[in-house]
Amino acid sequence: MKWLPADTLPPPGERPGRVFIVVTGSQHHSGVHWCRSKAGVARTQNDGFNPEDIRRIEEEDLMDPGTGEVTYWMPWRLPPIPTQ
Repeated sequence: MKWLPADTLPPPGERPGRVFIVVTGSQHHSGVHWCRSKAGVARTQNDGFNPEDIRRIEEEDLMDPGTGEVTYWMPWRLPPIPTQ
């Protein structure tokens, strides 16, 4: 598996429901402007990635609100759940 550019997300109806994403944003702190990136899980929707999930990842990494954008994504593929 490898990270794919955000603009390569398949069209609606062909995309997975959940994916890993990289959110890149910034934080202004103590007079310095910091570039930050964090990976997390997000849901997809017709117009791209779920904004609530992007904001959650942004907040987890202390990015300034509204600065985060999805730069990469990767399919979320887990092995089948074991049966007993």
